[in-house]
Amino acid sequence: MFAAVLLSTQTVTAADSKTTAESVWQQGVEAYTDKEYDRAVECFEQVVALGYGSADVYYNLGDAYFKRGQHNISGTNRPFASGELGKAIINYYRALRLEPSMKDARYNLDLARDHTNDTEAVPQALLARAWYALRDTMSSNGWAVISVVVLVVTLLLVLLYLLSSRVALRKVSFFVAIVTVVVFVLTTILALSQRAVYISDERAVVMCNDTTPVHASPDSSSKIVRQPSQGVTVDVVREHGEWSEIEFADGEKGWIRTTAIERI
Repeated sequence: MFAAVLLSTQTVTAADSKTTAESVWQQGVEAYTDKEYDRAVECFEQVVALGYGSADVYYNLGDAYFKRGQHNISGTNRPFASGELGKAIINYYRALRLEPSMKDARYNLDLARDHTNDTEAVPQALLARAWYALRDTMSSNGWAVISVVVLVVTLLLVLLYLLSSRVALRKVSFFVAIVTVVVFVLTTILALSQRAVYISDERAVVMCNDTTPVHASPDSSSKIVRQPSQGVTVDVVREHGEWSEIEFADGEKGWIRTTAIERI
């Protein structure tokens, strides 16, 4: 009896939470439409806090932060004075982790990054760029579904090859099966590659109001090797106390206070 009552209570609570999230989401959309960006940020953040952080939510949260940063320049005479650019960028990244094919999020991310002093990475080879572009056309789940479908087709072709008495049909099924095996391997690798991106916690975004120092060693008195602005993307190499060693896109490394970055 107790277990049944407990399960019923949990179900009601989950339903109430979803209803609340939907209501707050709608309020956020209306606030954004009315150019009330502070209110929009508050609403979308609440939706995330309730556990409903979908790609659309993160994308709209990124837009709301970006717009708020552009408009709230009173007292500083410069945009993004309260760290909105970094918050916009990290939310665009989070949207893309959930839905890599979201073109609007990728486009807005590129626009937002133009406002940072981020460095260019070492140019990738044409083949590598093509591979990443193909991988990002869909999520890991999407590639996994295609992989399973291709596997089923391959098994059917093998079965046809074994059971058919017609030589021509056996030849066709054999060669087509070879092609589907190659496609199966390729889509499986793409699914695993995209999954690795999704679960990786090495990437982080610099979160500050303007710029923040990066030191040669985990010591605030050591030489400052770089001063990245908010929104710059880095890889976290390791942590040491309240410091994190980070690597920039161009390969340069340094130490930054862990509180000045947020993992994607």
